[in-house]
Amino acid sequence: MFELIKLGDNTYCYTMPTNVGIYRRADNRVYIIDTGVNERSGKRILSVIEEHGWTVEAVILTHAHTDHAGGCRYITETTGCKAYATAAERIFVENPDLEPAMVYGAFPCRDFRGKFMNTPACPVRDICELQLPMGMELIHLPGHFADMIGVRTPDDVYFMADSVIAAETLTKCPMSYIFDIESQYRTLDMLKKYQGKLCVPSHAAPTKDIACLAEKNREALDKVNSRLRDLLRTPETLEGLTASLTCEWELADTYGQYVMTLSGVRGHLTYLRHRGEVDYHFEGHQMLWELSDKA
Repeated sequence: MFELIKLGDNTYCYTMPTNVGIYRRADNRVYIIDTGVNERSGKRILSVIEEHGWTVEAVILTHAHTDHAGGCRYITETTGCKAYATAAERIFVENPDLEPAMVYGAFPCRDFRGKFMNTPACPVRDICELQLPMGMELIHLPGHFADMIGVRTPDDVYFMADSVIAAETLTKCPMSYIFDIESQYRTLDMLKKYQGKLCVPSHAAPTKDIACLAEKNREALDKVNSRLRDLLRTPETLEGLTASLTCEWELADTYGQYVMTLSGVRGHLTYLRHRGEVDYHFEGHQMLWELSDKA
């Protein structure tokens, strides 16, 4: 960890808890892809860049989550460069109260505002305004968050953000935070066309076998959906389902973990509801979820 790895003639990965991409132009100006979780991450990234005599041209944010955008303000203020993201994602970076509010469902209790829900507000421009180097390409990766993107560098290296999660993480708990399950399935199927390319997920090692990792992520989604269908053979509340999965996967009994698990369960129920596999009814002023008659 905290190592600069050369992946192509001009493409590098700085390994951190969230992998950071760096693409160097011929004039030693670089594009940074994501910025780590906080100011300390930003300092580490700039230290490596300064060590090599490079200058920051721009920051590209794949999406607004704190572990990707947390170091953005420090880097832009220190270097004077501009940051860019898709229109939907930039709203969350510029207004960091919105993400925890969206996940929580109301103004978030301070117990939920930990290091992963505390992005420093930072001005961000629309990615459409950025003149990309010749050969650099943006890849639409819907599902994980509002409008996440990946980046292909001219060296044919693909930074894939959080479109896939490491297999060992999924073994511990198959459910991760995903904004739109249906879109995530489509993205995972799309990733298979990059098999054989060097792909860099944000939280897994660079791989040329992206199809295998995408399939493991797909299996994890299937596992959560299957488990919910099993639990809903008897009508249950959202909170009851969350408690069952928390116990089954030995998740921490903390405020933040509970909110994230609750939100994750909601996302899967939405997916199953839209497919006509689950339904709900009200009993004693409680919403109870259950298997649909069509299931």
